[in-house]
Amino acid sequence: MRTARLAVSAGGAATGLALTLLAAAPASAYTDHTVYSERSAKGGYGTSNAYLTGEYFWLRVCDRGTADGYRAVGRLSKDGTSWSVTRHAAGGSGSCVGGAADGATSGFLPQPFHGNYTLTVCLRNTASGADFNCNDTAFYYDGSA
Repeated sequence: MRTARLAVSAGGAATGLALTLLAAAPASAYTDHTVYSERSAKGGYGTSNAYLTGEYFWLRVCDRGTADGYRAVGRLSKDGTSWSVTRHAAGGSGSCVGGAADGATSGFLPQPFHGNYTLTVCLRNTASGADFNCNDTAFYYDGSA
């Protein structure tokens, strides 16, 4: 019996320590998500990456895979609002636009910063054509810096 009580006590102490460590962990300082489009018939595809930190966002869109004549179009939007940002990677396979190194494509998130966001990437035949082979991912951002 004594060993069983000792094991329960040790387990309780370990659980308490784990909870203390979890409670002491800092909140996430940023969120980073990537999504890939479906491949075209010629093997090209697009990627879109969103990085959110504090009140800022960076959106990077890349045209990848075999050259197929299509552009990659990425969109970051805040669910339940009209806020969205769209970028086109139209320079051919291997071309990218945006990202943390490109200050011209970063911006401010809508207030309040926290909320549910959706990151989408599609292929498109022309600048004003219809999107196809799309994929998206939804995520929650807590608004922390």
